[in-house]
Amino acid sequence: MDIQWNPIAPLSEQDKNFDLNDVDSLKSAWIEVRANLAESSPSNLENFNERLARQWSIETGILERIYDLDRGTTLVLIERGFIADLIDRSSTDKDPTELVEILRDHKSAVDLVQDCVANARPLTVGFINQLHSTLTRHQETVDGLDQFGDSVAFPLRHGAFKELPNNPTRPDGSVHEYCPPLHVASEMDNLLKLYNEYININPILLASWLHHRFTQIHPYQDGNGRVARALANLVLVKNQLFPVVITRDQRPQYIETLEQADIGNLSPLTRLFADIEKKTILEAISLPVDSKPSTIVLEDVADAIGSKLRRRKEEIAQKLRNVNAVAESLQSSAREYMDSLAQNVSSRLSEAANLRIGKQILCGGPSQLYNNQPTEHWYHFQVIKTAQETNHRVNFNESHYFVRTRLSGESMPWLTFVISFHHIGEDLSGVMEITAFAEILYSATEVDPAITDQIKCMDKPFTITYQDDPAIVRNTFLDWVNESFTLAVKKWGDVL
Repeated sequence: MDIQWNPIAPLSEQDKNFDLNDVDSLKSAWIEVRANLAESSPSNLENFNERLARQWSIETGILERIYDLDRGTTLVLIERGFIADLIDRSSTDKDPTELVEILRDHKSAVDLVQDCVANARPLTVGFINQLHSTLTRHQETVDGLDQFGDSVAFPLRHGAFKELPNNPTRPDGSVHEYCPPLHVASEMDNLLKLYNEYININPILLASWLHHRFTQIHPYQDGNGRVARALANLVLVKNQLFPVVITRDQRPQYIETLEQADIGNLSPLTRLFADIEKKTILEAISLPVDSKPSTIVLEDVADAIGSKLRRRKEEIAQKLRNVNAVAESLQSSAREYMDSLAQNVSSRLSEAANLRIGKQILCGGPSQLYNNQPTEHWYHFQVIKTAQETNHRVNFNESHYFVRTRLSGESMPWLTFVISFHHIGEDLSGVMEITAFAEILYSATEVDPAITDQIKCMDKPFTITYQDDPAIVRNTFLDWVNESFTLAVKKWGDVL
């Protein structure tokens, strides 16, 4: 089915009401953590941002199929920088020297965005043309078709709008029509006019809207995707968020969200941006702290100043530990909800297969005992394993909670499903991550849970912060619990 061009549309009321509270609360918590990192570990924070910029510079070209680069070399370049000698010729389809030139162009575009934000430059057509010229500096041509339908290479006009249509034909033969050259200038003016009207809109929503509407115009003969992603990140960085890095693995989902936006549904693209942003914030919160204020130094300070500093530190810690109250409230909700979900599974299996299924729900935490034994340390190994997969640092110096659901039957393996609430970050951050995993085994000890192969039940953790209201996030959280438990039960069914 052909997609016909239409002038760009403003944000709908449905778009404006899209729920992004999860990112907003996480952002507030991150700003607190960032202030501490900027003081105690500025090099760690700077290196994290630099690695993120290099990753974006690599992945943005892979998304457009400008070049290919294997994952191992990608990691090396992210860590050590864009150096041709680090690239084995067999790891890419480009000459390493040529590839490095392109990557440095992409990185220069990231620096240009940072400069725009730092110097409070307005977003103008001139800036966007400069961004395009920077991104494509070492790209001389663009592939196209001549009047006879033959493939030819046209010279790429750097920082200048297209003079010919650039409507791609899809594999199924359909045509995606972008803005005709005649209307590009007026559409770009309208884009910037609307952008300036939306300056107070949630930055995640604004970034996804700007990205999509720019791609609808497709003002340049080539390089539009890279410019669109850079513009989206301009919005995010300007609003104290991280650049969104869409990786090669996310390409199918990314394209699908853009196609959904083409038919008027911007929500999937906005959600994709939000999930990537949350993942990046959690990784940043997990950055190690180089140094901590010395107790000896504080004791040497005048008593009045030392007392004031200690009170300030205690006040901040008390505020951040409010996240424990949020966790305890959601733990209670999860316990009741899991009881109903487990009963439903038990009843259905009894009716369908005449199976007698026993269920047990157990909560663990700082003050929760089992057979007069503490439970807070349960499942630490499993939680650390799930956190390692996402580069998150778990802080077990702070309170840890969990809800365990166990289903068992005669001559059947047990299903153990665990929801874990744990703090993220080397220091107290005010952020807790909620993860879910399952274990299937034929026997288990109650006092010290067995370490077995575990099943990850969700790709994306649920996050809460000290600013969250449990009543507001509860329904979304329980939906997440339901989805996680459904996957665990499915895996259990596969082995029955």
